Amino acid sequence: MKKLQFFLLLFHINILFGQQLNSENFIKIKNKYFKNAVYAETYLPKNVDKSGNTDYTDLLQKAATENTRLIFPNYPVLISDKGISFISNQYILFQPDSRLILKGTKRGGYEMIKIKNVANVKVYFLNIEGDKYRHLSDKGEWGHGVSIKSSNNIILYKPVISKCWGDGIYIGQETAVPQNITVNGGFINDNRRNGISVISGINITLENITISNTKGHNPQSGIDIEPNNGKNRLTNIVLNNITTKNNAVHGIIISTGNLNGSTQPISIAVNNHKDYNSAIALGLSVTRNNLNYIQPLNGKITISNSNYTLPGTAFIRNYKGKKSNINLSLQNMKFKRSEGAGASARSSSAPALLDRFLSDFKQSLNSDVK
Repeated sequence: MKKLQFFLLLFHINILFGQQLNSENFIKIKNKYFKNAVYAETYLPKNVDKSGNTDYTDLLQKAATENTRLIFPNYPVLISDKGISFISNQYILFQPDSRLILKGTKRGGYEMIKIKNVANVKVYFLNIEGDKYRHLSDKGEWGHGVSIKSSNNIILYKPVISKCWGDGIYIGQETAVPQNITVNGGFINDNRRNGISVISGINITLENITISNTKGHNPQSGIDIEPNNGKNRLTNIVLNNITTKNNAVHGIIISTGNLNGSTQPISIAVNNHKDYNSAIALGLSVTRNNLNYIQPLNGKITISNSNYTLPGTAFIRNYKGKKSNINLSLQNMKFKRSEGAGASARSSSAPALLDRFLSDFKQSLNSDVK
């Protein structure tokens, strides 16, 4: 039954993706931004292999390096673990049948699309597939579909990202803190580690995205907000209209504990999050129990208009840690035990559950709402 549900979900995703590309929206975007764009196909051989079995990484990279307006081939193309790097002030368009497929690799880490130390990049209808089921070793967890690091003013519009060895999308910091990153729409499915990881950023907006079937290597979560160290920032991180389904551990996990030493308050808002059948819809781990903090973490986390459906382990879970000064607000939480007949529903009309949870959170205790 679970296999049938999985394949039905994939079928549904493919239909929706095809509909969005064939819509007037796609045509408007192409006409508005890509009238004088270069077709990457002109960089490929005349007798190009359109089956997705020939590696054209270097030729596609040349096209991406030399053009600020680029349209990818309208058929699948194989790339290697070198990945493709985008440049500043660039517009990229994927067509209805465009798809980049990663050749199986032994490497524990890769970045299929690299957006690093650049600014002003817009990517429309990205479609990429990693090597989760063709990986040539069992090492590592860092094979990412899109890696956005230390970049500004980046937009991914309706990406489809699947089967990566690590994360579908990784937003992080090498030098400067990334700023003004938006992922709007799309489907992130069947990745091994996380659907999307937010490591560091200012003004990061994730909205209207469906993230499903994340499974294979912890954290195994739809969205994981988890800094690496105290130099990272989590300022104005906004998750809006996110749907998570069938993720092995969390739909969304907010795990800020590695910000030890940071004096910058965090600000995270999650609005209208729907989760179906992930083990835990929402996880909170704002501090680590095994760390001695230089000073308590400060800031605010606001969760509003959530709708969570089990089966699973818990609707919400807080993980034990050191005390913090994080202000947690839970507004309009709706919980439903099953989609089947005789389903029982809970909502914010069960204040005792949430009051206890908030009390445990303030004391940094393990706590579940089940």
